[in-house]
This record gives sequence, structure tokens and C-alpha cells, in this order.
Amino acid sequence: MSIDTGTATRTWTVEIPAPAAMKSVNKQEHWQAAARYRRAWRDTAWARYANAKLPQGLSRIRVEVELRFTDGRKRDAPNYHYHVIKPIVDALQPERRVKKPKGGIRVERGWGVVPDDCAEFVELREPRIGPVVPKGRYPFGLVVLRVTDLSGGSDV
Repeated sequence: MSIDTGTATRTWTVEIPAPAAMKSVNKQEHWQAAARYRRAWRDTAWARYANAKLPQGLSRIRVEVELRFTDGRKRDAPNYHYHVIKPIVDALQPERRVKKPKGGIRVERGWGVVPDDCAEFVELREPRIGPVVPKGRYPFGLVVLRVTDLSGGSDV
């Protein structure tokens, strides 16, 4: 955690190594494969939030997302919203148990930083492309997430 001493704003930076190659919305695939891919991102983000000991129960946050790839090709950051950014932000809300249509329960991991990932609780900034990362250390790239507490100091 880092604290901005000028404004006493609490911020946390979490590095999330990509569990697989980052896919843009331009990549068409079967819905089941896409769902498994998004679940891998959500589960990986959840584990990183737990490891970073992000706070739980905040009332409002700002989220900034930086995508870092292993090469310098030109990319459009918003194209990675559906497959990469959305599952990462979804993992900031509490865990949910969802009934499957054919029976059983599916657990959607969530750390509970905020009550929900809607605009009332999460201010999501436009994603950006960051510097290139070494492929040896991050084979599929890296997402750097910066979370800022906008709760007004009432949530500790």
C-alpha cells in the first residue's frame, strides 16, 4: 500500500501476471472457451488481491488499469475490456454463488473491496498501455491495477 501524504489518500498497486495471452474483443471464440478464459483472469486477480491484502468493505474506489505486453506492437487498450479488464474489476466485489441452469452452483470469486462493481462504487478510468515487460518474467504480459480509496476516510 502507498499513501499520498499530501491528501492522505490511500492507494494500492497490484500486479496481476496474465494467466494466458491477453485477448482483445477482436478475437472470436466459442462462448465456453471465453468463459473459461475470463474465469482464469478473475481467479488470478482474486488471488493477487488476497496476497496484497487489499482492504474490504470500502464504499467507493477509483480503478486505473495499465496493460503491459511482452512486445511493443500497437494496441488499442479498450479492446481488452471484455476479456481482461472486466473479470479483474469483477473480482473486486464480494464472492457470489450462482445457480447453474442445469443444476449445481458456480462460485464467482470476489475479494469484497466494494459492495458491487457498478458505477456507484467503482470509478473505472480509461485503460492504458504501459511499458513492455520481459517475456521471461511475464510470459503472457502483466496488468498493473491501481486502486484509490474514495470513501472519504470513513472506511478503515
